[in-house]
Amino acid sequence: MVDVFEEVDEQLRQDQYQDVLKKWGPWVGGAALAIVVGVAGWQWFAASQTAQAEAASEAYLAAVDQIIAEDIAEAEASLDGMIRGDHSGYRTLATLQRAGLALEAGDLETAAAYYDEAASSTSEPILRDLALLKAVWARWDTLSFADIDIRLSPLTGNDAPYRMLARESIGAAALRADDLDRAESEYQILAFNFEISDEMRRRAQEALAVIAARRAVEAPAEAAETTDEQATTEDGSND
Repeated sequence: MVDVFEEVDEQLRQDQYQDVLKKWGPWVGGAALAIVVGVAGWQWFAASQTAQAEAASEAYLAAVDQIIAEDIAEAEASLDGMIRGDHSGYRTLATLQRAGLALEAGDLETAAAYYDEAASSTSEPILRDLALLKAVWARWDTLSFADIDIRLSPLTGNDAPYRMLARESIGAAALRADDLDRAESEYQILAFNFEISDEMRRRAQEALAVIAARRAVEAPAEAAETTDEQATTEDGSND
């Protein structure tokens, strides 16, 4: 029987999120590669040796093989059967795979709905937080900074498995919304964290450089505006 940990790792490594991430800028792009961190040490459920779990394992692997073979219609049918099934762990994995297929087809709202469903179907942070994060990514273009902040801030706790990805996403959303103070705060946490990947740290440093450049452009304009206001006030006083 294939170990369930290997199947979770396969679910994450099979992720097709790169194409979606690319359009969000260089600081969020590539983030999906980091989600496999910590999977090997995750102690999921002891029931993985039961006959029910073994049957679910075989069905899940068959669905993954169908995806690899690009037999998408059959894969969707197989995954839908597992989503209706009784094994909660594999139901969550199947829902994540179904979301990935919707994403690959360009149906972002359906993908987001599947991610929401996956998040609500498990209490395991390694999968629940992953699904919550991906649901935000799928809806990225339609969510305001406030929406993203509300959804992702709970994923930034000290023990949260994707806390740095959540911070990077919040930083990117803040930068998009021209909230430079908040963006700088999030990216500084990443830039000076030596437990993250070199690539994520580089993206954070690049984002901080963008913020500094934007502030350098805005500062003279703000100074000129202040000078104009003062001149107007003085003219009024002279009159």
